Parts: sequence; structure tokens; C-alpha cells
Amino acid sequence: MELATIFLRHLDDIGPELRTYQDGILIELAFDRTIGTEQVPASVLLETADDLTARLRTQTTQALLLASKIHAFDAHAPSRIAEMMSIHGYFKSHRLSHPLNAYSTALFISRLSPQDVLLERTVQLYALLKKQHRFIVTPLLTSFVFFHATTRGDLADLASRIETVYQRLKRRFGRAQQTYVVALLFALLPEDDWDRYIAQLESSKKLHRKHHVPLSFHGMLALLGDPSEHATSLQRMAETLRPDLHFKYRKDLIYLTAIRLYLSQQTILQQLFPSSILPPDGADTIPFLLFPVDLTDTSHATDGGIDGGFDGGGDGGGGGGSGGE
Repeated sequence: MELATIFLRHLDDIGPELRTYQDGILIELAFDRTIGTEQVPASVLLETADDLTARLRTQTTQALLLASKIHAFDAHAPSRIAEMMSIHGYFKSHRLSHPLNAYSTALFISRLSPQDVLLERTVQLYALLKKQHRFIVTPLLTSFVFFHATTRGDLADLASRIETVYQRLKRRFGRAQQTYVVALLFALLPEDDWDRYIAQLESSKKLHRKHHVPLSFHGMLALLGDPSEHATSLQRMAETLRPDLHFKYRKDLIYLTAIRLYLSQQTILQQLFPSSILPPDGADTIPFLLFPVDLTDTSHATDGGIDGGFDGGGDGGGGGGSGGE
């Protein structure tokens, strides 16, 4: 059965159980059920969300999104929450992320059982990058910073490598947070491949220009090869999703959801992650590493954090939007 059809079945199942929530939230919950390895009823999700609401002192909707990410890949939620809280405490003490998004970041990192030295390198690299640019620290951005920190090499050299890619991308795609996220993404890969990936990024953006997809997802699609080779599959998935009533007022999520479902199946994306940090069942790690939820803007929780507040090191104003640390 096609993944888009499976997704719609989950969406139909969860809709009546959580009918008080907006379509964008239900779409994200159905996405987690589709790509996850565990299944729990809505009552369990709500119970965990209530617990997280009290722990995190946050809104129920934000807690529900985080609970969904936990239950999608963890059979025993309390253990995962305990590990998440531990790493969150470390990040919070170093102001690594937006206080709320630090939980989302801590969740995916906790699944990789990182050593203390990797957490320290992540914080140190983050500090170097923040000296060059002011940006909104979204979970997707932080995940790529963490992946860089797991690689060998001097942190100053890693920061310089990231900046080199960013400057090349900025000339073609402008100064923006999404451009910087793509720079973090491409800098994880061999320098000899950058020209090819940048060309494929341009092709993907041109090919899907009508769908207003965040540049970071074009970046991920670029890693799969010639974008035209995947266009038919993506279009077919999008057309499968389009008639569903949950997308009636969220047409902006139709193509993005199709892309996310498609990317979740592409095991070639494992090349982004150092093998030393991947668990044995590495194929299952792709979804939770590439699709962290942005808890600061639940209307756009699915895109890992869109542009806002980026300032490219003194060469002009910010990229608009709001957010912060």
C-alpha cells in the first residue's frame, strides 16, 4: 500500500478521537503514526501530553506534539522522557536553544545515547556559529549542528566549512535562515559534491516553485539525485492527499507532507549521519532525525522551523518573523 494512503488512514482514525485540534496538528500526529515504529491509542497520547504539560509548563497542543514524537519510536515513554529531560537540562544551562524547542532537540539526541563530549562539542560549535550569525535556533538547525559536532576535526575548521557553503548558497538563494540550514546540511558532505548538490537544489526549487516548500526540504531532495526523477512520485503522493478534508484549509501542507513522507523512505539519507552515532536499526532513525517538531509555532510545526529573525553577520537586516532564544 502506498505510504500516502497509509497516512490518510491514520489521519481518518485519529481525527474523530482528537476532533478539538486543528487540522495542522492532526496531520502531524498522523505523520508520526505513519513513519513511526510504535502505535498507541489517542488516550495514551493525551495522558502523556497531560504529564508533559505539567512538567514543561507549556500548552496542551505543544505537549501533544512532543508526546506524539515520543510514542512514535519509543515503547516505554517514561524512560525516553527521563533521558530527554536530562539532556534538556544540559542544553538549558548553556542557552543552546529556545527553551521550549530544547525539548524537541533533546528528544532526538537522547535516542542516539550521546557521550558527554559530544554534547560539549555541540554547545561549543553552536557558540562559534552564533558569533557569525544571529538566527532562530530551530530543532532542525540544532540537529545539523549536533551532527557536525560528532565529526572529527577542529571546531573552528567546521565553522569555517559551514560558512564557506553558506556564502556560496547566499549568492543564489539569498540571506535567510533556510539558506543557512541548507549550508549546515551540505557541509556534512564531501566538498567535491557541493557543486552538484547546489545545482540539484536549484533544479528542485525551480521544479516545485508553485508549492512554496521550505528550502531545507529542497536541500534534502537534492541529495537524492536529479529532482526530475522524483517529481512524478511526489506529484502522485500529493494528488492522493489533496482530496482529504483535513487539507481543505491547509493546502500549504499538501506538497510538504508528500515530500516528508517520500524522504522518510530514502535510506540513502543515512550518509548525512556519522555511522558511529547511529543505532543498529539505522533505517528507522531517518524520520526522527530529519523531522523534529518546532514547538514554538504549532501552525508550522511540520517544517522544522521556517524563516524568521536571521541576520547574516552584519550585512543587512533580519529575515523577518519572530522567535528567539
